[in-house]
Amino acid sequence: MAALQGGSDRPPDALSIEALVSEDPDLESRYRAYRTRQAQALLSLLPHDAVRPLYARARSWAGEVGIEVGKDPLATLLLFLQEVIPLPSFDLWLKDRSENLEAHLEEEFTSAPAHRRPSPPVTVESRGVRLGDTPWRASLGVFRRDEVWRGFISFRPVGEGPSVRTADIFREENPEEIRSRFLSLNAHTLLAFLRSLI
Repeated sequence: MAALQGGSDRPPDALSIEALVSEDPDLESRYRAYRTRQAQALLSLLPHDAVRPLYARARSWAGEVGIEVGKDPLATLLLFLQEVIPLPSFDLWLKDRSENLEAHLEEEFTSAPAHRRPSPPVTVESRGVRLGDTPWRASLGVFRRDEVWRGFISFRPVGEGPSVRTADIFREENPEEIRSRFLSLNAHTLLAFLRSLI
């Protein structure tokens, strides 16, 4: 899926993957969810007899840092694990996400912990279109549900104004197939989608 990282088939007015990642309004929540999934993955690897003493350490740690241990002991344990395992800082995670979006999509949408809580769609491609005198940005959002990747197109006027989006119009085995289909749409087709929405 090298093309997802900004290959040569991108139109000249397309935003870079780095720009698309940095514009994601859900980046901070994605990072928190990533940290939780990593802690859950480690916990699933531990033998059952190792969890009780680890939870005792987590309770002690929570008391030291001022976290109130509530009714959910697993939440405390997961917070503790996020502190003791070597997870990347937000800035390092963001740099890696920009450079390896394919791997992040796989981890975010297909890992076992990811199925317990759905992630918001990820914008993986964006193109400019013009309707009359108004420039618009057509962006491809992808997500995984029911063992397949799905996608939709959202349109946002350049500058200010509300965005509109299609229904989930793409359904493929991997996000790169959806991206290729989106890139194959000509400007007239994109404008037809936009006109049908406004």
